[in-house]
Amino acid sequence: MTPPDIKDIEAITKLVDKDGYDPEDLVAVLHALNAIKRNNKKKEEEEAKQENKIFLDKEFVYETREDVYIYRDNRTKKKGYYIRIYDAKKRSHWSKSLKTTNRLQAMTLAEQIYAERKGRMAIGVRPVSITAKDLVKLYQQERRKELTNIPHQGITPKSLDKLCSDIKHWEKYISAKGYTNTNLEDIPRELGQQFGLWIKEQKKANGKDKQARNNYTINQTIAAVKKMYRTVGIDQNYITLAELPNFKYLKVNRENKPSRDVLTRDEFTAVSKWIQYHYCNEKGIDENELIKRRVYGLVFTMHHYMGCRPKEMLAMKWSDISINRNDDKRGKEVNRLIHIPAENSKTGRSRDIISPIAPQLARLVKWYRKLGFEVNEKSDQFVFPRLTLSSLNKNIPTSDVAWSKRLKKVIEGADKDGFIELNGRVITNYSARHHHITEAIMRGVDIYDISLNCGTDINYIQKTYSHVTVQMRSKDITKGLGVHRLYEPITE
Repeated sequence: MTPPDIKDIEAITKLVDKDGYDPEDLVAVLHALNAIKRNNKKKEEEEAKQENKIFLDKEFVYETREDVYIYRDNRTKKKGYYIRIYDAKKRSHWSKSLKTTNRLQAMTLAEQIYAERKGRMAIGVRPVSITAKDLVKLYQQERRKELTNIPHQGITPKSLDKLCSDIKHWEKYISAKGYTNTNLEDIPRELGQQFGLWIKEQKKANGKDKQARNNYTINQTIAAVKKMYRTVGIDQNYITLAELPNFKYLKVNRENKPSRDVLTRDEFTAVSKWIQYHYCNEKGIDENELIKRRVYGLVFTMHHYMGCRPKEMLAMKWSDISINRNDDKRGKEVNRLIHIPAENSKTGRSRDIISPIAPQLARLVKWYRKLGFEVNEKSDQFVFPRLTLSSLNKNIPTSDVAWSKRLKKVIEGADKDGFIELNGRVITNYSARHHHITEAIMRGVDIYDISLNCGTDINYIQKTYSHVTVQMRSKDITKGLGVHRLYEPITE
């Protein structure tokens, strides 16, 4: 509609003149109102047109309620029925296919779904349900958002891999029990009680099924699944607390001894000698392999001297190593201060290690030079680079796998030649850390100093290595015990 000419509205003109308005401003306002009216009408027509494209045969389920209705989706070939419910709390709609083209069946199903969903929506639960498989997928997506290289500031890639492996057990367990396509709220709560025992009965994926899974490790898996349910299931309103599975942890021995086998002081010395006199003097090996073996001999010694975790040692750079200014002259010649950055530490906190590895570092430089690799001791070059000819000068660190293979050959060779007796023990790279802590306690080093140097909790050291402490302090513990007793000499 076109606004009338100013000459035809004398009354309005007098009103405008009386209040001091410009007649042209009034015409502009009328034009703007007219444009708004046309746009609103056009928008309503488009919305109605769009609704007709989707919602065919729309029909309310109850005459007295407008928050639920069924409709046929006009975009589909079969034009099957759907239910649509409005959630007033979240101000959003929820739709679901009823998988039927029959109106009566659609109405019946809609009434059942509405009766069930409306009650759950009233207590804040989502109207949509998910299965255990969906739960695992959603939780993995949530944790991937927290990926970081610094421990305890999110989740590291290695920890994420372990987590994904743990929660996959729940998905397999639910499938084995026949609840693959069952909604979370419909899975029996008591199913969680047998989860730990079920894991214990399963064979390990790596084929190492000679020993049953450790109860402590299984409990870690249960804890991961329980956290998954709380983080996604409860916190994101897929289920209520009353629908959380009733998980049951397995009994764990309260005695906390090291889970890995270790070498004694004499065995460490014996293996070191075997490396020096046998492993590095084997006939038929080329020059490069000889140098690699010499390097590993130094790695073996340094790992036991430093007591750090394999990851911390692998990521060590030359710029992380310095001389301790507080040492005396002899200490400055032998000891070195190694900085462990937060991103390499398991605890997410940086620390400094003091260790007598200066002679080994000097020999490392010598052997690297023979391989054609020059070390800049103030650079960010890795102390332990990958020693293949194609990677040597690319500053790529060697791997835990490479060291594990070397260690296995060394330990088996020393055992075979009678330098040590394994007696079924399995020595790993991590065993060097336990050897370091054990020997430190045996030498009488203060547990607080060990905790600082190794980056582990004092309480953990006390619980894990208490048997070592008792053996070490046997003289102090029994000192003066029984001196008050007077014994009569035995006479015949």
